[in-house]
Amino acid sequence: MKHLFSFILLIFSCFELSAQLIAREDSLAVDSLNKVINLSEIVVHARNKNIDSRGLGNMRINMKQLRVSPLFFGERDIIKTLQFLPGVSAGMEGSSQLNIRGGTNDQTLYLMDDVPVYNQNHTFGFFSMFNSDALQSADIYKGGIPSVYGDRLSGVAAISLKDGDFNQYKHSLSLGLLAGTAASEGPILKDKLSYLFTARRSFLDLLYNGVMALASEGGEGMAMIAFYDVNGKLSWKINPKSKLSWQIYTGYDDMYGLNKVSKDYEKYSEKAGFGWKTTMTSLRFTSQLNPGLFLSSTLYYTQLNNFNNFKSEMNYEGVKNTLENNTSSLLHEIGWRNSLEHKLNDATTLTYGLEATRQIYTPNYMYKIINSNKTTYDAAGLKLHTVSASVYDEYRYQDWLFSAGIRAALYNNTEKTKFVVEPRLKINRYIGEKNKLMLAYDRMHQPVHSINEMNYNVRQDFWIPFNETILPTSQQISLGWKNYTTRDLTFSVEAYWKQMENLIMIKNMENYLDFHSDYETGKGKSMGAELMVEYSKNKINAWLSYTLSQSKRQFEGKFYPFKYDAPHDISAFGSYIIRQKGKNVNTLSLNLQYKTGYPYYVPEVGYPSMGLSALPDAYDMINNAGVIDYIPAYPNVRLKNYFRTDINFTMEQPMKHGSRTWQFSLLNATARQNPYAVYKKDGKYKAFVLIPFLPSISFTRNF
Repeated sequence: MKHLFSFILLIFSCFELSAQLIAREDSLAVDSLNKVINLSEIVVHARNKNIDSRGLGNMRINMKQLRVSPLFFGERDIIKTLQFLPGVSAGMEGSSQLNIRGGTNDQTLYLMDDVPVYNQNHTFGFFSMFNSDALQSADIYKGGIPSVYGDRLSGVAAISLKDGDFNQYKHSLSLGLLAGTAASEGPILKDKLSYLFTARRSFLDLLYNGVMALASEGGEGMAMIAFYDVNGKLSWKINPKSKLSWQIYTGYDDMYGLNKVSKDYEKYSEKAGFGWKTTMTSLRFTSQLNPGLFLSSTLYYTQLNNFNNFKSEMNYEGVKNTLENNTSSLLHEIGWRNSLEHKLNDATTLTYGLEATRQIYTPNYMYKIINSNKTTYDAAGLKLHTVSASVYDEYRYQDWLFSAGIRAALYNNTEKTKFVVEPRLKINRYIGEKNKLMLAYDRMHQPVHSINEMNYNVRQDFWIPFNETILPTSQQISLGWKNYTTRDLTFSVEAYWKQMENLIMIKNMENYLDFHSDYETGKGKSMGAELMVEYSKNKINAWLSYTLSQSKRQFEGKFYPFKYDAPHDISAFGSYIIRQKGKNVNTLSLNLQYKTGYPYYVPEVGYPSMGLSALPDAYDMINNAGVIDYIPAYPNVRLKNYFRTDINFTMEQPMKHGSRTWQFSLLNATARQNPYAVYKKDGKYKAFVLIPFLPSISFTRNF
């Protein structure tokens, strides 16, 4: 027993156990399909149809689960669902981040129809930009990452949009607590050309603006959040083997405040706010060139604009003056991505990838407009050019599946050029009909940084290209076992060991950009084991996961816990159809999560304030008895352990034309006081709770 225990510890410290979820209609499903191309499924000749041969560490969320999951402010959110998977951390409560296996959110590659996404948030993290009415599937890669993906250290979240229906029209209107959504899809030319359109917009800000406009004397308004997003897609079946699709996305978020003064001789109004705008579009061509050759080619453009804006307008005795100040951080990227799948025979499939991108960053773009006269202060743009090529081979021999690949990338920022090679390896071994063993190795590099990853508070992402001699690098070793116990029950275990080198912590953004100084280079280590059980039968669909992990960082020679390090994390989801009569279905579902509290920084030492030098008694230590708290450079406490239970009840009812759906959710049903932040007041530590108890409701009309 002693030797067995030692062996288990050795395996735990060196490998990852990969959990894959069976592809069933009512459950999570594993899929390591490359989303750029449609890799052919390798069929294992076994009597148990539940055996799946697709990769390691890859999971897919079934959209049927999303439709009955608890709402967040009346919104269904795919990112919130992905956060409950083992090995994935949401970060601080209320965020839309995916921190995969000890990584940060900017180390996760987000793709929407193969277009990179650089800010996946809406409403500063309350929910994500992905409209559930437009989604076809959502895949997450924690390990065993196909060589066609790169440029990030920790993982991939690949979101696919559905094509519009080629044969019939479908429309829906939804209303939640914060926003309303409209969706429509259908044929333009039956079975040849289809469209998909979704639009979502907040409405509380419209009421707020209306009240401020009607105020006769004016006043000072409170802070308000406004947002919208629009998805559009056209899909054209050129012939039975080729398809051309065009998609576009635009989104906007703004947190702002309004002030207004209205008198007989004077009218004054001002608006100040900050937020971001996102625009993406792509043209994608797919074709089966011959029975064993499949091509996918995508040309895309993506943009992110983080802004801080102030506008004022004054009309004094008939004389009108206007002023506008704007400070922005801009990112533009244009890219071309190609993949070619070549099935040589029943046992061997080769996949080739080629990608080229050009990125332009403007970290400090400013302009001022005074009475229509515009002055621009445009900081010099930073550039990043990337060319990458990859090859991936899948070979099956009896009960073995070997997948080996390599990705080579060349990065150039006009001053430095870096060439990197990233090997990838996966091995699957089937033992009988109910067991599968898996091994994987991944090496990744990241040529871009997100400035705000070192902060706890929710802020806009601020991206810049590398300027260091060595790029941040990660390597991960994985080992997994999966058991298909019965037709309805699966059990899996995952363990991983990941090491990250040349991580960047930026202390002063201006000095880093101007002089490439005031930053530190460090390391990261993470390891963990992930267990998952899934059950799906008749009216019940449920899964339970447990993650045991450790994640550390090392900067300036000191090791300390990573800010989202939670040694113990338990998540569960369950849904039960309590009533089903024809298409009239009532479903009760539950989310539950418990995890160790995160490391946190709290002030331990305070210094007397000397006051402001402009005041007559500036240095009077008696009258100016304020205290300045010193916040340590490294975490010195842990927050209270986190626990939250969310309940949802869904009623789907058929109507003469279409159907209607009511959803009622209760977030944090036990009213647990989970701390979002800790601050010091009157010599005592106090916690700020973001979600003490939150009911949500949503109504959807399909027709």
